[in-house]
Amino acid sequence: MAKKVSKRKKRKFIKFLFSLIIIAIILLIAYYFKGELPDSSSASDELSSSEVLSSSDIHSEDLSSIDDSNSIQETPSDSHEHVENVIYDNFQIHFLELGVYNTGDSTYIKAGDTDILIDAGATMASTSTLINYIDNYCTDGVLEYVITTHSHTDHYAGMFGSKKSSKNFKGESVERTGLMYYYDIETIIDFSQTTQSATAANYMNYKNAVEYAKTQGAVRYSAEQCFNETDGAKRQYVLDEENNITMDILYNKYYFEKSSDENDHSVCTMFNYNGHHFMLTGDLEKEGEEAMAAYYDKSTPEKTLPHVDLFKAGHHGSPTSSNDCLLSLITPDICCVCCCAGSSEYTTNNDNTFPSQDFIDRIATYTDKVYVTSVLDNNESRKQDKQIFKSLNGNIIVSCNGKNTSVKCSNNDTILKDSEWFNEEIYVKVSSKGVNQICSGNKKSDYYIESDEGVIKITRRIWPNS
Repeated sequence: MAKKVSKRKKRKFIKFLFSLIIIAIILLIAYYFKGELPDSSSASDELSSSEVLSSSDIHSEDLSSIDDSNSIQETPSDSHEHVENVIYDNFQIHFLELGVYNTGDSTYIKAGDTDILIDAGATMASTSTLINYIDNYCTDGVLEYVITTHSHTDHYAGMFGSKKSSKNFKGESVERTGLMYYYDIETIIDFSQTTQSATAANYMNYKNAVEYAKTQGAVRYSAEQCFNETDGAKRQYVLDEENNITMDILYNKYYFEKSSDENDHSVCTMFNYNGHHFMLTGDLEKEGEEAMAAYYDKSTPEKTLPHVDLFKAGHHGSPTSSNDCLLSLITPDICCVCCCAGSSEYTTNNDNTFPSQDFIDRIATYTDKVYVTSVLDNNESRKQDKQIFKSLNGNIIVSCNGKNTSVKCSNNDTILKDSEWFNEEIYVKVSSKGVNQICSGNKKSDYYIESDEGVIKITRRIWPNS
């Protein structure tokens, strides 16, 4: 028996030695790869993207190259790393192409299960493009918040749409094609002041659309009510309680008094997610920005604007918006511009066509991560009687998972200063006073060519210090 026990002890001792050797090897391997293996807590925090980016029916062919992979290393929540080729599910801001060259503004936002629409320009015909896109994300037919920044057609025409029999999300017959007729809406927030005549056709169409939405259960607040928190309105709305995603209605002097410039009546918003901030100011002009900057004077936490991950360029990148008085307070990482680059719809002064050279000179101080939805396609015949657009970046999605902010576009992810349009050489004429460089005839796409008399060749836009 003694001999037998001795052998058993020997086997146990051998097993013990073998276990020690295995543990030692594992510890050596872990030490060797220390700092190279992903931290398990970071890996578990990464969010998988279940959404598929979908564009309008016009640009659906541009989506084949999009990769929804979230295979990146997470960084602390106070970082503002710029990431490409990722779409995060938690929070998404979609800057939309609208299917027409006079593109206007429309921004769709997904915050958890909450759907928000800000503006719905530019023409009544753009409603189908918007609906085709939004339906990919808003699957229950309910927009929890609809915000109309101001009463310019390129921002609200899609809200009321065309007057023709149509079907809403539920398949019921409605009298117009607009988004306020198509979706169920819970809360409408819109401008407090307007220069529009009470009998102006489009303004009446908009007011009728609001009244229709109210009969279907919507509640409407003005921006003034929200900022003053009267009549049940709030200055801050919780969009996703679990992730603490909120929307603030920011101060604007022209909620409370009229401006001679309709753009200054714009509803201004800030979206907040875990220390990341995203600011949209509609078409707010210089006077409105100066008044906002004076209010947010850093005298209290409530009067301090944070650094923002994203700023949507004011007034489509015009020379009269996105001024340093505001930019210096928010120091944006990313800037998105909703416009048809190079269109002479509003001006033939090349420097002032969207996005303007003045805007570029100012934004360049803070970031070169500038993205633009559309561009004028002037490669067609010079005798076109209407302007044709194509995608520059296309539909732009800025998304956040509470740690990183990412940009992904339906056409390409090229920043503006590296785009073909920005660096294109074009022919212009110098105005009779020798001040402005004229890029085309009024509202035409027949840009000058080399054989035209009196033209000079220039680079379309110049990035400062490049």
